[in-house]
Amino acid sequence: MLNREEHIARLIFLHMQGLADEMQERELHEWRTAAPGREELFQRMMSREYMEKRISRFVKTEEEEEKRWQELRSKRSSDHSVRRIKWLSYAAAIALCLSVGSIFYFFGQEKQPEVLSMVEHDIQVPGYRAVLVLPDGRKVDLDDETSRSHLLGKDSSLLVKANSLEYRDINTPDTAEVFHALEIPRGGEYLLVLSDSTVIYLNSESTLSFPVKFQGGERKVYLTGEAYFDVAKDSAHPFVVKTSMGDIKVLGTAFNVSVYDERMIAATLEKGSICYLKDTRKGVLIKPGEQLISTEGSDLPVVRKVNTRLYTAWKDNLFCFEEQHLDQIMSTLARWYDFQVKFESEELKKLELSGTLDKYSDIQPLLRLFELGTDVKFEIQNKVIYVRRNVK
Repeated sequence: MLNREEHIARLIFLHMQGLADEMQERELHEWRTAAPGREELFQRMMSREYMEKRISRFVKTEEEEEKRWQELRSKRSSDHSVRRIKWLSYAAAIALCLSVGSIFYFFGQEKQPEVLSMVEHDIQVPGYRAVLVLPDGRKVDLDDETSRSHLLGKDSSLLVKANSLEYRDINTPDTAEVFHALEIPRGGEYLLVLSDSTVIYLNSESTLSFPVKFQGGERKVYLTGEAYFDVAKDSAHPFVVKTSMGDIKVLGTAFNVSVYDERMIAATLEKGSICYLKDTRKGVLIKPGEQLISTEGSDLPVVRKVNTRLYTAWKDNLFCFEEQHLDQIMSTLARWYDFQVKFESEELKKLELSGTLDKYSDIQPLLRLFELGTDVKFEIQNKVIYVRRNVK
């Protein structure tokens, strides 16, 4: 069965959709009137137009939710030094839209525990940010509308928008390849469409170098950081993603490549097939639903079955974590929100969490959600987040 918080969140969603029956409406009314502040919270949620969209991302049937929870339970370790937290699908979607006080009302606590107040800080909600580096070294800030307009006026092969850059395949004589580079800073992401119609989602703190127009037998691009590729099929011209840890060769497929660490590459395949090549070793083929991980110094890469959503949801404005260490989660968030993180102890880094979060939520409500059910406390000072044990 769903626990109390999940059950109430489900009732709220059904009410929003007009799908709640008489018994469900009665139960929801009883919950609304059972404690001070609940009715105010309920009405506040009803007035938010985007609530329905956010919650619907997370809604599952009761049977699906129960099945998932049982799977997580079966994986639990007996080591009590590591706390595994289930972030509630519905409650998380609702809580992220609310203030700190509202979160605690929602979870039914009679007294609101002492928490950090919302404070002024320098951590901003991220957005579409990119810098285009031209062959002569000039840099064009694509965030700036004036810079975008100037670029469009000089190059008819480009289609530049606030969130994307598209290269049109203009029929010109073959010449030496001219390379551009797209740099994505911390706190940014961007969509790139190459001249062959390949679509690339670039994540924060990433750079892709690519030819304005592909020439020769292979379509080569150079990546640092992370990107999701939806490659246009062209059997005569294989597409190659070159990285510091080897190459990914494809014909037409969709996959994610992460090389934030120059000593490791992770390639996750959603559809099609890809081949990993490094040095003179024989290529390793990867099938849909598999992930390849290769680390510096290892003899052979590891290929495993994975839930690809965990590694590709970022392009759909979501963070998906499954039993992931807190230091890894904070590293991901630090790139996106552009902050530094400092842990009070090594033990806190190994806390394991699971859940799905909206990438464009403000950082403070998100951190409050982390604190629910844990003994971790987050403190923000300018652009540094301190992770400490919450001593009660």
